[in-house]
Amino acid sequence: MQKYQINPEKVKQDCLIIPVFEDKGFDTWIKNVDQKLNGLLTKVFESKDFEAKKKQSSLLFISDGEISRVLLVGLGKTKDLTVKNYKEMIGSSVLTCQNKKYENLSLYLSQDLLKMCDAKKLAQETVIACEVAMYAYDDFKSKKEDKITKVKSVNFLGDFEKPDLKNLQKGIDEGFIIASGVNFARHLGNIPPTDMTPEHLGSEAIKMAKENKNLKTKVLSQTEIEKLGMGSLLAVGRGSKFEPKFIIVEYFGTDKSKKPSVLVGKGITFDSGGLSIKPGDYMVDMKFDMLGAASVLGTIKALADLQVKKNIIAIVPSAENMPGGDSYRPDDILTSMAGDTIEVKNTDAEGRLVLLEGLRYATKYSPKEVIDLATLTGACMAALGLEKSGLFTPEDKIAEKMLEVGEEVGESLWRLPLGEEYSEAMKSEVADIKNIGGVGGERYGTASTAAAFLQFFTQDRETGEANYPWAHIDLASAIYGSKGKAHIRAGANGFGVQVLVEYLRS
Repeated sequence: MQKYQINPEKVKQDCLIIPVFEDKGFDTWIKNVDQKLNGLLTKVFESKDFEAKKKQSSLLFISDGEISRVLLVGLGKTKDLTVKNYKEMIGSSVLTCQNKKYENLSLYLSQDLLKMCDAKKLAQETVIACEVAMYAYDDFKSKKEDKITKVKSVNFLGDFEKPDLKNLQKGIDEGFIIASGVNFARHLGNIPPTDMTPEHLGSEAIKMAKENKNLKTKVLSQTEIEKLGMGSLLAVGRGSKFEPKFIIVEYFGTDKSKKPSVLVGKGITFDSGGLSIKPGDYMVDMKFDMLGAASVLGTIKALADLQVKKNIIAIVPSAENMPGGDSYRPDDILTSMAGDTIEVKNTDAEGRLVLLEGLRYATKYSPKEVIDLATLTGACMAALGLEKSGLFTPEDKIAEKMLEVGEEVGESLWRLPLGEEYSEAMKSEVADIKNIGGVGGERYGTASTAAAFLQFFTQDRETGEANYPWAHIDLASAIYGSKGKAHIRAGANGFGVQVLVEYLRS
């Protein structure tokens, strides 16, 4: 039986979730439910215990009858509803039910919602909100009662017209696939760092490819990385007992002669800072420093499962950045696979040192475009907080499309600057480029100087011309803190997967 059903003949439910607009009141469907409940919903409204204001909710218990519980969810005013707000409200209602051990849910989708959004889109975003809310990383909970209750079924209820039914089902199917990619990325990020080594990350990519015959994965060993001359990636991994890996996942959904889009993800499985060691408080959550890689893998998984007719390549340079007797040092000069030389000023600016090898390797595919994702700078978090991620690109068309898609799916991006002053700040006195720098001061503009560093490796070494169109996403909003939020549990949140899926398949 499918987890999501539309108007099933027999409705098994522990709770009925009813989203309501503040300025619309009860429609016919809700009035019919209210009648079955002897006017209880009307009484709740008249008492002003629930006024359908944005993010307001009220859980009602009914002593007997076919409906035992109703969760009223406020959508606020129609004109103010956004995809992001809608998904957060649906997610918070599902998470509330799950925390109360409810296994079978029903969710009402009104005609007012269908007028604002086509049936396929509404179903897709609703399923994604539900699946993201339901996900919990409880693998290490030893007591059964402490594990999160699995939701067995979700019924979509409403007065659906016949043309809507097919689109609703399509949206359900695609939403489930996209959400699986998001939660796959979250799962990779949430695995403890002792387990999530570069080798383990490579094994997960291989396993993913075995589950979809349209994917092909190669994991390059340290010996193979050495043969390619990736001195920058090798240096970052030198302080760890775990070898670095270079992971390549290929998906050809159309003629191989068509140029692929290449995704490059930062795969630092733990970042201690190396010899430029982090203070203790800043080392917590550094298992999440591979979320760029996780999002790239989640994206290509979703695109392959959707059977998108595009060619996509995912590249993940992966290492663990640890202090050790053979660690790379400040003042070292590294040489990349393309012969670029990099002066190391700080070993805690290591993510860009592994990414650059991926950006250089990407030229082998003569790509249509290259997009890299990385938890790269604290400066981006300082600038934007934890609700948006930074977008850097010299390509206006890429920026416009990606910003638009971000708003459409509720994953907000904000374009931050590149330019001559940032590139100049990264020039080295003793090498081609240095790995940290600021504009007017070492700590100023460092999200943009980090992006300028990456941009250097997207350009031809001789002419300085761009090898391909390029964009960089600095994942400022890749995790939520120890308590999570009302609509999503703590830890990795899978940011970037859905925005890239929609960007690449459109």
